[in-house]
Amino acid sequence: MEYSRPKIVLSRCLNIEPVRYNGGIVNDDFSKKLLNYVDYVAVCPEVDIGMSVPRPSVLLYKKDDQIRMIEPNSMKDYTEEILKFSEEFLNSIGEVDGFLLKAKSPSCGVKDTKLYQENLKGLINGKSNGLFTQKVVEKFFYLPVEDEGRLNDYWIKRDFLTKIFSYARLRHLKNSYMDINDLIRFHQKHKYLLMLYDPYNLKQMGNLIANWKNYGLNESVSRYVNLFYISLSERSNLNKHLNVIQHIYGHFSDKLSESERKHLLRMIEKFKDGKLYLESVLEYIKSFIYRFNDNYLGSQAYLNPFPEELI
Repeated sequence: MEYSRPKIVLSRCLNIEPVRYNGGIVNDDFSKKLLNYVDYVAVCPEVDIGMSVPRPSVLLYKKDDQIRMIEPNSMKDYTEEILKFSEEFLNSIGEVDGFLLKAKSPSCGVKDTKLYQENLKGLINGKSNGLFTQKVVEKFFYLPVEDEGRLNDYWIKRDFLTKIFSYARLRHLKNSYMDINDLIRFHQKHKYLLMLYDPYNLKQMGNLIANWKNYGLNESVSRYVNLFYISLSERSNLNKHLNVIQHIYGHFSDKLSESERKHLLRMIEKFKDGKLYLESVLEYIKSFIYRFNDNYLGSQAYLNPFPEELI
């Protein structure tokens, strides 16, 4: 299967340049592998506002209702500079499909940056997004925003990959559709993937396509794109995957022998109990797709949402 290349924003210290506060670089295996499959815009907000490499470390603290960034040795406050840069940078990058940022960073951390009290002596119970990340989630609230640490979790990584490659395909559709058939084919290909994230919106999108003449082609595509982003802003989980797998099983179960049905149902039960990887179940399902030459199922993005080498 061919994959559209996602365009992501990537922290520059992740395998690209030694720009960390200590002059180091983060050697992260997954980020390095991902670079072969995506186009990226690199960013280091701290360096991009003129901070040196190496540099004194900065931290976040809460003053009244605002989170601010300060270098505690000199007491220099970088809040306005970081926020101004973030606004300008995010307004300049055009369409992107997601963000992969540096864990625990005062500028780029995702939900895991230490947050200090106003006196800088004690931590506040709970952690924060970095200042740059705060602006990212405000402007691109519908896109996946993760750091390299969170992607050690299987389900978070799988969601992130599914979303950035799905959004890349959506971006290609939005920029190249010629007629309603392009939208119909895209929707058919993503039926089970949309079922995974938002079954309600799946029905809404089907109704939109069925009544596209009421809106015209361009407006229908625009509405569809918005619904697609809203749908995939949800999280997947084991039970949601289980629901989709059971629907796919129902699509061809009458063609299976009794022993094949029993074996597949046992595999599904093991997956439900956390004793079998999702990929193992999907690979077994694919064997029947090839056997029955089922082009409809074979085209489903749910079964091949991203290059398998990445998981």
